[in-house]
Amino acid sequence: MELKKYGVIAIAVSMLFCITGCNDIESTTSYFEEQAAVFTASQTTAASISQTTVTTTATTELTGPEFTQIPLEQADENHEETELVYQAEEENLTEIFETLNEKTDYTGTGYVSGLRGDLHNEFAFNAEIPASQRYDISVVVCADYGAECSIFVNDEKVEDIAVESSDRFVSITIPGIYMEAGENTVLIQQNEGDMYLDCLEVRDTVLEPDTYVLAEPVNENASDETRELLRFFSDNYGKAIISGQQVSDSSNKEIERIVKTTGKYPVIRFADMYPYSLNGGNHEYDDTVEAALKWSKDGGVTGLMWHWFAPMGEEATLEKSDDFSLSSAVTFEDISCLTPNELEKLQKAGDISEECLKIIEDIDSVSEGLKELRDAGVPVLWRPLHQAGNNMYWWDSEGSDVYLWLWNLLYERMTNYHGLNNLLWVWSGVDADYLPDSSKYDIAAADIYIAEDEEMGSAYESYYALQKMAEGKLVALSECGSLVDVNKAFRDGSVWSYFGLWYEPYLETEDNEFVNSEMLVNVYNSEGVLTREEGLRTKSWT
Repeated sequence: MELKKYGVIAIAVSMLFCITGCNDIESTTSYFEEQAAVFTASQTTAASISQTTVTTTATTELTGPEFTQIPLEQADENHEETELVYQAEEENLTEIFETLNEKTDYTGTGYVSGLRGDLHNEFAFNAEIPASQRYDISVVVCADYGAECSIFVNDEKVEDIAVESSDRFVSITIPGIYMEAGENTVLIQQNEGDMYLDCLEVRDTVLEPDTYVLAEPVNENASDETRELLRFFSDNYGKAIISGQQVSDSSNKEIERIVKTTGKYPVIRFADMYPYSLNGGNHEYDDTVEAALKWSKDGGVTGLMWHWFAPMGEEATLEKSDDFSLSSAVTFEDISCLTPNELEKLQKAGDISEECLKIIEDIDSVSEGLKELRDAGVPVLWRPLHQAGNNMYWWDSEGSDVYLWLWNLLYERMTNYHGLNNLLWVWSGVDADYLPDSSKYDIAAADIYIAEDEEMGSAYESYYALQKMAEGKLVALSECGSLVDVNKAFRDGSVWSYFGLWYEPYLETEDNEFVNSEMLVNVYNSEGVLTREEGLRTKSWT
């Protein structure tokens, strides 16, 4: 199973719950109270926007404008079962279209010819939709020599489809298209080849999010702070989307723009442990861990990923190279808890490869940095070996078997040898073949990037695909190049646990087509999004 792929980098891949605020979230731990005690609660008083600045924490100088909280749009929660058929020959036909009945497998009284690739012409169905909800749209078509066309719903393109050569009619379905009650237009635009059109079928889409997840880390020795953090995410799952921002460095310039634009801080600060790669990295002068410690002290949640440079050869993360082969590192020896001396003896004896030894050395290096956070009582959303199944990086470009070997080694050594009991393990990927055993990860996540002229919407296709793939796990949006439409996310039941907006070129210092100030304000001040200020007021996280 694969998630639906979006735009330039790719993933990608309940009832609606309208909340009136997050003040009902309870804290039961002294740790959260201790973290929250150093902050003053911000109060929203402006009718729309006030130029009065608000200090968000006692130790942070950044200030921003105040906005009135934006309520979620109320959506019709009544699902209506629907099964409609619109015959092409019964629509208003222009002179270029002709009703035929020479083929034998059509429905109704005939089918329509006239969709021609050389003309790039169009055929429109007028569909009377009974309820505002999502629908599966099927076009029943035939192309003797193959064809390609685009499907538009109310002037918005929803899919390009290819029709294989055949003398029989086939049904091609586009799932989950939202339509408002009343008259809607479904338009077929012919791009290549000629096509016969039989009918349009419209059926209701049943979206059933699973918001119940077990709030227990897979690591049975997880620290109290780590357990509390997962409980915080679990308690809010399906009720609020937790805000997060990827930063390019410790200056936090991306977060600075968010605060000065929206008046709010994200809950999660995501950063990268790439300097801890021994082949190309240099953490001696790096401040990634120091910045994460400060963010935690200021009341935020820390998320870390690892753009792991290949342990040997070229200093690169992307794709398999001639300098390093992950397959050559694979061993059936149980090496996860061996000391460096024991590992060196195995390598000299030829029982493990040099590639295997270098992988362990890198894992040990990054573990030392994470231990500083562990010793300070800081839980971490830890996301290694990301975008699994995209075949973009050396760790996933040789197939799922070697990827899973590496994931298991990473988990076992960090957990059982290094005692990193402060980690919540986040897997992000697009292919179920790369999904680790459920006992070795806590959260499943998607990385979704779209083109500049596209809208993010709710990304419900990836949400539901990921929920099905990783049953019983929290589902999050670990990377994104634009912001989800919060109202649509609640409408569709695709309430992601959290999001992590990437930095340049998506979040620039000035507005662009990916993310602009209006989008930031609408998301960070939405009733459906949790920010650092709101969480501190309710004393609900680390």
